[in-house]
Amino acid sequence: MARKKADTLRSKYDAFLGNHPLMGDVIVCTSVAAALIGLFLFVAFSGFGSSAEFIYNQF
Repeated sequence: MARKKADTLRSKYDAFLGNHPLMGDVIVCTSVAAALIGLFLFVAFSGFGSSAEFIYNQF
């Protein structure tokens, strides 16, 4: 008696996108927007955008 193979995450994702074709674009756009917002917040509030002298003085 053979066991049934478990569905992989990729097969579930492909099946979901097959039923909801526009959701793939929404997922990609949301991921890119979150990455850009995260990068902006990091640069704006971490002091990474400060002058080199300020950064070197921290070490």
